[in-house]
Amino acid sequence: MSIKRYSRQFFLLLLLLGLVSLLPLVFNQGVASTYHFKSNFYLTAWQGKTAIDETQYRDALAAATKAYDLNDTSPHYAITLAKVMEWGIYSGFDAFTSDEFNQLFNQAIKLRRNWPAAYSDYAFNLAFYQARPDLAFKQLRLGLDYGAFAPEVVQQVLTVGFANWDTIAMEDKYLVFETLKTAAGMGYDTRRHLASVMGLFQKQSVVCSYFNHLTEPLAENTANWIEHTLCKKR
Repeated sequence: MSIKRYSRQFFLLLLLLGLVSLLPLVFNQGVASTYHFKSNFYLTAWQGKTAIDETQYRDALAAATKAYDLNDTSPHYAITLAKVMEWGIYSGFDAFTSDEFNQLFNQAIKLRRNWPAAYSDYAFNLAFYQARPDLAFKQLRLGLDYGAFAPEVVQQVLTVGFANWDTIAMEDKYLVFETLKTAAGMGYDTRRHLASVMGLFQKQSVVCSYFNHLTEPLAENTANWIEHTLCKKR
């Protein structure tokens, strides 16, 4: 057998061994994806206002936990697990510590620092599950750094800001006001969100007074929407 042929066969053997060694990793990732799909299905149904009982919640939590345990390098799996845990608290099915949430969100952000949604999801958790709107706004500012017009971040600034209006710092209120201009000029979903949280937290006087006293000109389409829809006199 020639040296050249022997070398080629040896190289093919090494390649085969390398592929075999990757099989457990590929298998684990495939199984993790299956568990993630299951937990995300339940989570989407719950977020869509479908009634989910505790048995289904437990099933979703087990699936989300398994997906994360099998592949803790996926920021999506970490965020999904955290959201399922939020669902458990909201529904009165479970209790979790701030440390458990912080670990998951910080892991997701570490894995994908330029993902605006990770910051907005973390901000929501800090504001509504940890009662720390001050820390929530720090995350929201980071989210805006990576996506100044990311709908999920813009919408969360308004939600967290209006929900905690009487207690947040003045600099955070300024950010809410600046975000109002951004949101009013964005698409239908963000405009609808602005109108919704404005009504939910009874902040129409704050919002409309701000726009009435705004000196800088807005785009004609935006100005018309504010006057005839958002701040229309009843």
